[in-house]
Amino acid sequence: MKNYYGVLGLTENCSQADIKQAFRKLAFKYHPDTNSGDKQAEQKFKEIYEAYGVLGDEEKRRQYDRARKSPFAGAGYHPGFNYSQQDIFRNSFSNRSMYDEVNRMFSQAGLRFDPEFLNRVFATGNGTVFQFFTGTGDTGRFYRTTPNASSQAQAPVQPKGGVIDRWVSRMGAKIGAFLLRSFLGVRNTPGTLDHYADFTVSAAEAAAGGEKELVYSRNGDLKKLMVRLPSGIKSSTRIRLRGMGKMRGGRVGDLYLNIVIKD
Repeated sequence: MKNYYGVLGLTENCSQADIKQAFRKLAFKYHPDTNSGDKQAEQKFKEIYEAYGVLGDEEKRRQYDRARKSPFAGAGYHPGFNYSQQDIFRNSFSNRSMYDEVNRMFSQAGLRFDPEFLNRVFATGNGTVFQFFTGTGDTGRFYRTTPNASSQAQAPVQPKGGVIDRWVSRMGAKIGAFLLRSFLGVRNTPGTLDHYADFTVSAAEAAAGGEKELVYSRNGDLKKLMVRLPSGIKSSTRIRLRGMGKMRGGRVGDLYLNIVIKD
């Protein structure tokens, strides 16, 4: 498991302020705009941002710390923290407060963190899709695809035999997964990870648009987000905030806000 504290030159008992300060210092040092053409510096920049994407998010940091102390960590199993590097990038870019804060930090120093820059530096060329906030109150997307990706894709292997054989194969896999999770003590709670909530705004706020703070419960913790409202938004409009829903077992859902206009 990656040592994100080590990447930022910190110890586990550091504060969130320490994390932010260390990230700022290292990110400025290795930012591609200050290291033109240096691929090693660009890779280091990605590692630094990956570490901040975990440790800079208090909920992800708690998940990460628990997984590091898990008795199964030595065997390469990290219950509760199964994020890939691309998952971490995707979640941080769709986190409005984190994206805006980092973008503002770099902009003040004359460094880029715009969608074009993120696409070039962070996309892997394998069809990765990132979400980022636009001025419409919803998310947009940017991505880079591999040329002729469809011709390179391999069809999934189908089990041999008829309908019964395929059913037995699927059930065997599900039972095996259930037994493994039961043995490891991981609870597979049914239900969607998406979170739905009403978001009440005044008639004046709906007409003018702008930003409004939202406080909601996520996995038992109170979270604050700044939601951008497009001007003239109507009641019952749904705003989708990707990656801001419930979190479980390394997976994350979306947050859906139903706009309620108060007279």
